[in-house]
This record gives sequence, structure tokens and C-alpha cells, in this order.
Amino acid sequence: MRTLFSAKIITTLLLSGVAACLVALDLTGRFEARALLVRAKAPAYTLSSYVKELERGEETRAEMAERLARRSILLGRAERYRRENDALRALLGFAVEMPYELTYAPVLERRAESWLETTAVGAGRRDGVAPGMPVIGAEGLVGRVARVTATAAEVELITSERVRVAATHAPTGTTGVYYADAEGRGRLEYLPRTTELKVGDLVVTAGTSRLFPPGLIIGYVRAVERPFDSMFAEVEVAPAENLAALESVFVVDWLPPKK
Repeated sequence: MRTLFSAKIITTLLLSGVAACLVALDLTGRFEARALLVRAKAPAYTLSSYVKELERGEETRAEMAERLARRSILLGRAERYRRENDALRALLGFAVEMPYELTYAPVLERRAESWLETTAVGAGRRDGVAPGMPVIGAEGLVGRVARVTATAAEVELITSERVRVAATHAPTGTTGVYYADAEGRGRLEYLPRTTELKVGDLVVTAGTSRLFPPGLIIGYVRAVERPFDSMFAEVEVAPAENLAALESVFVVDWLPPKK
């Protein structure tokens, strides 16, 4: 009887041990499975974070590129404003010496097909501009107003073949006629071949001109020839104003006297 009881006890203890071992193995398996799952998920989390970092980096680079583009635009505008300001100061310095009322006007466009003949400026009837008024730059004569609208004007340049200006060779006071040839080069004709002419001499509008007031700078003598078979010298004149680079002008409040 005692032996049977002892066997039952031993059997019970063995079964309890086996059960405990199975429970332990089950718990261990769950923990290992969870660990494996966590380790499996870790690369996915890392990849997702890396992708997010890349996306944030791309957004940052896009923002920087946009900022740089805006800064470039602002710098370009600042440089343009600086050039316009310098040009305006030069014009104002010239304007102080003028005995006429002047109207400032930016150059709007120069027509490619006729850039030697006309240009458009941003001042018109509302600003007191009228056809026939002279137009000058910081260095000298530009042309005269041909047509006007309420806010703009078309200026016929002194390089146009249609323009003829009574002009004076300033050092001697000899009067001739300034005009431009087909290539836009200035000429001064009807000056006697005996006139004392030198390269660099000043040429201005004459008091006999009916299109411009006297004393406006036209340009400077560039070259002189004295043909033996002519009583007049051939004089080339370089306009004082660089019309190809013109950005702004003044319209002179002066009109030709009525006939």
C-alpha cells in the first residue's frame, strides 16, 4: 500500500514537472517569436524613417532652391534700380544746367526694324508733352517728339535720315546743317573747306534752327576731309548721346515758333 502511494506521488511530481517544463517552453517560444517579430519589424521601421528623412531633405532642397531663385530675382531688380538711379542722377545733373522745363521719360522700346529712326518713351499728353518738343539725354540731343498719346510719345531720333538740324561748329561759330546718312552716321555739311576743324570739336544746335532751341549739344567732330574739287569740307560727327544704350531721356518744354 505504501509503495503504491509513493508511486502515485512520484508520478504526480513527474507530471507536474513535465507540465511546468511545457509551460516554460511555451512562454519561451512566445518571447522568442515576439523578439523575432520585433527584429523583423526593425528594418521596416528603419527604412521608413530613412525614406521620410529623404523626403524632408528633398523638401528642404526645394525650399532652398526657391529662396535662392527669389533672392536672384530681387538682386536683379536691385541692380536694375541702381542703374536707373545712376542714369536719373546723371540726367538730373544735366537738367540743372538747362534753361528750360524738362519732363523725365523712361525709354519704353526701340523698334528693331527702325532703331536708328524712332524710339518710344513713357511720357505723353498728360505730362505736357507735345509733338515738336526736343528730346535730350544726359550727354546731348536725342531727337524730337513726333507723335504723342495720353501716356507715351514716339521720338524721331537724330540718326533718322529725315532729320535736318541747323548746327554750329562751336569753336568757330560757323553754321552748317547736321544730318544722318543711311547708316546712321552723323554728317555736318555746308562748312567751308577753309574752316579750322579738329577731331573732337563740339557741334551744337544753331540759333537759326526752327526745330530746336540753340546750344543743345549734338555731338563731336569725328573725322574731317577736304576734297580738292569742293568748296565745302566733309565732316563726320559722332552723336554725343549713345542712342543704342539709351534708357531714359528728358523732353524739353520748348516748341518751334509759329510761322
